[in-house]
Amino acid sequence: MTSKERVRFMLAGKSTDRPAVQYYYSPVGFYEHGEKLNDLYELYPGDFEKFTRKPIPVLPKEDFDENGRYHVFRDNEWGVTYEYRVYGMMGHAMGFPIKSISEFKDYKFPSSPNYTYDGDALQNLRNHFENFKKEYFALSGCGASYLENVSPLRGFDNFMMDLYDDSPEVNIFLDRITDYYLKNITALIKAGAEGIAFGDDFGTQYDLIISKDLFRHALKPRFKRLMDPIREAGLHIHFHSCGRIIELFDDLYDLGVNSIWPQMPAYDMRELHDACKEYDFSIALHPDRAMTMTHGTPDEVRELIGNINEVFKPKDGGAWFYIEADTGFPFENIKALVESVNNF
Repeated sequence: MTSKERVRFMLAGKSTDRPAVQYYYSPVGFYEHGEKLNDLYELYPGDFEKFTRKPIPVLPKEDFDENGRYHVFRDNEWGVTYEYRVYGMMGHAMGFPIKSISEFKDYKFPSSPNYTYDGDALQNLRNHFENFKKEYFALSGCGASYLENVSPLRGFDNFMMDLYDDSPEVNIFLDRITDYYLKNITALIKAGAEGIAFGDDFGTQYDLIISKDLFRHALKPRFKRLMDPIREAGLHIHFHSCGRIIELFDDLYDLGVNSIWPQMPAYDMRELHDACKEYDFSIALHPDRAMTMTHGTPDEVRELIGNINEVFKPKDGGAWFYIEADTGFPFENIKALVESVNNF
């Protein structure tokens, strides 16, 4: 099977010749392991995009403090200052640009090419997807999230209270940002994407961050505005969330989500498998990185992948392996992971 056939069959719940594999080529993996990682990925190419050898990041000396420890402050395009203590790890938001609820109305969203695609720019995007789709399934991210993008603008605690208070200022802002996201989604649909991916973290290790009722009141209708055009176009909808969000699976199903990328250690594997079957979700199988990939042995990595394969049976369709070399992974563990998922 070709990579595109393998992914299409898998997403349709049909059996494949081997499990589909997706890589996220995280820069920190190449920073920590260099050309060894390029060599490994080149030997076992994935099914979601063509591998090309990646540059090895070289960090400037000013990114390190007087004790040689990584320490950086950076502003992102949303105007949020982040403090980074480990290269490749998400930073801590500070210097929130929206300091009071009255400032929501004056906030200006960042510009991004997809939001203004028309004429030649839109045609270039069409050309990109047309070429990409010759070999791969064109699943594209849309950048749409609420808790992840909005809470750093205001500060997490403040935004949680704003959301709960349900004030006009917050609701107007959430409608504005939904309009902003919708422009990007519309451009991706027009350009020929075959699937559109969302990401927003709604769970802790044990439960939801916000109540199900609050999700249904404040966020589900806005996700519906974003996902309805994708459903109407007959495209695939993918959703990522860290944390345990099994209580939202019925809402994600209502919204038209077709596949999920969960944080697997937040679930019992059999429970997660059964829930995906109940809601007809395909699933990205992302092995435990906090413990096994970071602190385990290669044999423990192989054992974990074997258990995942036994429960989810990705060759039967409806599941694929997702691989990301995160900070602190020993190279032998990455090698055991990559070899294992490619040997079923």
